[in-house]
Amino acid sequence: MKKHLKWIIPAIAVVIVLAVFLGQRGQSNDAEASPEGNGEAEASLPDRSAACEIGEIDVKLNEVGEIQPETMVLVKSKVSGKVTALHIAEGEYVRKGALLASVEPDMAQARTVANLKSGYGRAKVNHERARQDYERDLELHKAELISDEEIRLSKDDYDIAKIEYQSALEEMRLAEEDGVSMDLEAETVEILHVLAPASGTVILIEIEEGEIATSGALSYTSGTTLMTIADLSVMQIKAGVNEVDVGKIREGQDVTIDVDAYPNVKFHGIISHVAPAARNVEGVKIFDVEVDVTDSDERLMPGMTANIEIQGDHKEDILTVPIEAAFKQNGDYVVYVFDGSENEPVERVVETGISNIGSLEIVSGLEEGEVVALYNPEIEGDEMTEDEQRRQRMSQRAGGRH
Repeated sequence: MKKHLKWIIPAIAVVIVLAVFLGQRGQSNDAEASPEGNGEAEASLPDRSAACEIGEIDVKLNEVGEIQPETMVLVKSKVSGKVTALHIAEGEYVRKGALLASVEPDMAQARTVANLKSGYGRAKVNHERARQDYERDLELHKAELISDEEIRLSKDDYDIAKIEYQSALEEMRLAEEDGVSMDLEAETVEILHVLAPASGTVILIEIEEGEIATSGALSYTSGTTLMTIADLSVMQIKAGVNEVDVGKIREGQDVTIDVDAYPNVKFHGIISHVAPAARNVEGVKIFDVEVDVTDSDERLMPGMTANIEIQGDHKEDILTVPIEAAFKQNGDYVVYVFDGSENEPVERVVETGISNIGSLEIVSGLEEGEVVALYNPEIEGDEMTEDEQRRQRMSQRAGGRH
């Protein structure tokens, strides 16, 4: 029996020591996990408040735009008439001067063409006759068979005929540049050949064979657009930026682009133009912005919707507060600081820097660790002020911006 007690007593002592150690460790862990168990734990912040912290602010704007070629040319007929043939199809690449369509001029246009041709023919004949008469009179004048006055009059007739011929020739040249064949021997109505004014891809044909095209040059309208040619090698995105955000963007800023058709592909661009004036869209002032795509390829097609992320300012190691802690009063920004008293927080004017939808940079007026209210105690309980309504509208418009 004594031998058994000899081994039992030390074992019991070991168990007791382990129990005490584990109990003390459990109490220590509980104290660390619970602020109430730690006398050094920080006191909880007042309701609807936040501490000023050192952090970073990344300003990014997310907008939606439409992809368009940087260069697009509207092709129109120089004369009014019926489209007799289309010589290309949508999607084809054409070079400048290529035949696009043929148009049979209407009666008025055909009469104009006929007048041009007859006028040119008469001027050509008169010019040749006046030249021959003048050369003959020169020989007669040398032989003293005609007077100085007669040779002078012959020279005047030749000069006038020359001017009229040059004028008719220029009108013919301009007509032929517009695609009108000015064959003087043709007995039928001439067909207008519509030529490509620039090289590019035909992205849209807006007329069918047999339809009537109106010339913008000879009507009070802008004329019928036959088709659109675009340079697809240089693409651009046109988007609109709300007036509250236009101060955060500038020409040359980097832009990240994605389209719904290729959700895992990122394209890139830069802001090339910001409109100098806003336009009104359902009561909201919008500034038009153009973004040049720097790595465009055939996947980006005209008319696609593009989601763009504009990279704005970025600052690190700055003093920040939540955006809802600052209020604009009399041209200054103020915050309401809890100074440790039991009274309401006190007003303090601050100098602010950059901001995004969540945070605001404090340049001066606050120190790290100070606690600010996320409401205005002077109007708490009253109806929402115009400033609060504006801030709420900004937050709603910003949506998921960060």
